[in-house]
Amino acid sequence: MFFKLTRTYILFLIPSFVLDFNYNLCNRKAFGKRHQKYADVVFDYGYLKLNVDSVHESIAAYKEACSIRRSILGNTSFHVGVVHEDLAYACYVKEYSTGRFNSARKHIDKAIDIMEAMLSCNSLMLASAKRVKALIFEEIVLDKISEGREDDEKLLNQAEELHLFALSLAKEEFGEKNVQTAKHYGNLGRLYQSMHRYEEAEKMHLKAIDIKTEVLGPNDYEVALSVGHLASLYNYHMEKYSEAEKLYLLSISINSRIFGKYYSGLEYDYLGLCTVYDKKRETIKYLKFAQILEDWQAMRSEQAAARKSPSIPLCDDSDVEDVKYKFFHMDT
Repeated sequence: MFFKLTRTYILFLIPSFVLDFNYNLCNRKAFGKRHQKYADVVFDYGYLKLNVDSVHESIAAYKEACSIRRSILGNTSFHVGVVHEDLAYACYVKEYSTGRFNSARKHIDKAIDIMEAMLSCNSLMLASAKRVKALIFEEIVLDKISEGREDDEKLLNQAEELHLFALSLAKEEFGEKNVQTAKHYGNLGRLYQSMHRYEEAEKMHLKAIDIKTEVLGPNDYEVALSVGHLASLYNYHMEKYSEAEKLYLLSISINSRIFGKYYSGLEYDYLGLCTVYDKKRETIKYLKFAQILEDWQAMRSEQAAARKSPSIPLCDDSDVEDVKYKFFHMDT
């Protein structure tokens, strides 16, 4: 679990081209494609790609890492289970807009089966996998509702049990003032929103924001994530449009500063603001952000490929010293 938490912040400090270089070098010069070390690099590569909006590349990398680890360690290895969990989450992100979560559900079930056979019931790794399963359950129910089908209360209740289990373990292991604990509060907030328990949802989101702000500072992307969730609750369910407006603008400010003005997550904030201004009958502001959203969508379409970090040219025979030199002289 410590490794997973550390990797979140360390990999954000590594430019994408460095991971691209390691990805190729590890294969080409050192271990070959069927080695555990190569699988580890591919696994980290998948994680990085997911966090720079390249979900398709992320899934491809995770699948390759899973295949290699299975061929070396067997289908029931703990390390295979870890890849299944991350692959499930990447599939969840990809399938979020389609509502078809078959792949995500398949991989998270495999991850949980492996971990339950090897870990104690109070393991944080198992709790992490169950958190992903809860997120998938929630989206399945929401898609049923949006299609006019009956609300599946059983799945929502299962999701709540999984989130509460993960929250309990996080509080026991890390304490209240911890980012992981805050994430679980945020997950419960989203779930309670889906269950129409809006006051409870508000309380969970506010807890998540308070903890993340205290631990990470007010301008961290994790804060923006929770702020955006609370804005959605206020906008679509509680009719607190002025509060929602302030939160959407804050989320846009933080995310634009960190990820740039064409970050994929901004779409939800722009759509939310358009809804707010429509409800408040503020036509000028509505037209302004409708145009911003249209421009954003056009630019995203033109880019096609996901946003990438600054790149440097690497030839086939580049070695470690070569890439280090080019990295430290990128701006000269």
